[in-house]
Amino acid sequence: MDHIPEQIEEIDSKEAFCNFLMQLAADYRKKPQEWESKTVDEVMEAMASWIEDYSASPSNDIDWGNVRYSLLAKILYMGKLYE
Repeated sequence: MDHIPEQIEEIDSKEAFCNFLMQLAADYRKKPQEWESKTVDEVMEAMASWIEDYSASPSNDIDWGNVRYSLLAKILYMGKLYE
């Protein structure tokens, strides 16, 4: 997964988002040594920490008031349950 930040900025559809998730999973299987977080709980904790840190950063460019948190939560929760 080269140029991940550029790929993220280009995600503009459900299909592109699903493709990105599949590429991210494949990247972990191919190069786990490049991942700081190795387990699901570490990934979840890292995401929460990044949100807290980045939202307070002067370089923050996200409108946190317009994020659909319930949708993100549902996507993550269904990752636990769905086959």
